Amino acid sequence: MELLSTGIPILDEALGGGLLEDSNLLIVYDTYSNGWALAFEMLRNRIGEGDFGVIINSVMPFTPLKMELGLIELDIEEEGRKNNLAIVDIFSSFYGIDYPLDFVYVAKNMDTSTFMPKYSSLYRRLLTERIKDRRPIGVDFTVDGLAFLFGEDNFIRMFQNLIALKEKARISEKRKRPINIFLLNRGRASERLTAWMSAYSQYVIEFCSSPNSMSERMVIRKSPLPGFRPRDGGYSFQVEGGRIYIE
Repeated sequence: MELLSTGIPILDEALGGGLLEDSNLLIVYDTYSNGWALAFEMLRNRIGEGDFGVIINSVMPFTPLKMELGLIELDIEEEGRKNNLAIVDIFSSFYGIDYPLDFVYVAKNMDTSTFMPKYSSLYRRLLTERIKDRRPIGVDFTVDGLAFLFGEDNFIRMFQNLIALKEKARISEKRKRPINIFLLNRGRASERLTAWMSAYSQYVIEFCSSPNSMSERMVIRKSPLPGFRPRDGGYSFQVEGGRIYIE
């Protein structure tokens, strides 16, 4: 399998060399954390390498999502118009919001019972219309958002189905294999859900923040690479002036 750079040298080194294609990365953070921004920085960097960004959005409408990503100066509307990125908008599909933006994919009348076929149809359209021969880099924003929409038990069963579909595609399809980044806010998720997601993720990064400081602790909990050497105390992580700093 090819080893891909996150575009952040200190993070590549911390992970043991980078991200294996077809792997899953889980980022766990808390209420006051900006750790979620790391996923979108990696997304931006991989787009710069020619990959295609896919945001699976289950938390908020497009407008506040765009504002949220202003933290790292990532303009998802501009990247969408450039055909570098698309959004599979589960939130808007559930709540009946449609957009005059061809890179925002919405399915009408989506609910728990129709999610799997409608989601699969949206993603197949996305592969044909936009991703084509590029590597998809997906960010699930967020796992806890999907669990809230479906209920945790239903979500876990559904997620197992998605993992099985991904494995079947790896065996049967000849295209560049994806990277999937899962975002999980521990303040909105049970320990059980976190444990399941960790089991399905080859990489796990955890953030611990403080309401009294903008600097956070970033700990690499898991990596499949032989070069991975856990660092006691983790790393200092901060977002300032639209940029991410890791020390």
